[in-house]
Amino acid sequence: MRCSRCGHEAAETDKFCAECGMFLRDAFIDQRLLHALVPETGGKHREARRELERLVESDPDNALANHLLGSVYFHQGTLDLAIERYEKALDLAPEFVLCSYDLGVANYHRGNMSKAIAAYRRCLEIDPHYNAAHYRLAIALFHAGELEQALDHFEQCTALTPEYLMARYHIGVIHERLGDLDAAQREFQRSLDEGVGEKSSLYHLEQIRSLR
Repeated sequence: MRCSRCGHEAAETDKFCAECGMFLRDAFIDQRLLHALVPETGGKHREARRELERLVESDPDNALANHLLGSVYFHQGTLDLAIERYEKALDLAPEFVLCSYDLGVANYHRGNMSKAIAAYRRCLEIDPHYNAAHYRLAIALFHAGELEQALDHFEQCTALTPEYLMARYHIGVIHERLGDLDAAQREFQRSLDEGVGEKSSLYHLEQIRSLR
């Protein structure tokens, strides 16, 4: 059996697609999900929330519905509820890579760096080339004080997607904190030259010049 959304090959006994979380056995469920998302895309978050809550109540083992409800909770700022829904969706579909990423974002905004880091690492175990996860993981590691690990993931981010120019600024900050002023100056200058327009780079460059 092949998932109609992402094309992932699923076993006949699978209820959900392990790749995208789609409910495989009832096309009507997808129609209800789309119906729930109409008010969300129109900015009617309360209506979307009520519709998705009804859907999850009627089908609590729907991974995609749990994920979408979590995203509505996240957009409304109810982070604990969002995290609960994301975790439920991942229990049902452990390879649901986008849900793992969103769980990392929610935990990051909740201020729980260790759980954010764990979610992003899980994301990269599923897809090592998930560039946004490298970037987000590097940010979380930076805030956790793991500078060397953060540097590694920022470098992987720029290698996979060179247009992530803000990563170059963060690389400069890490080099500066580690005492490598030549490398820091190079990255700050590069973040300016390549069009980021990051004014903080000017501040750091002036600080480095003052130290010298």
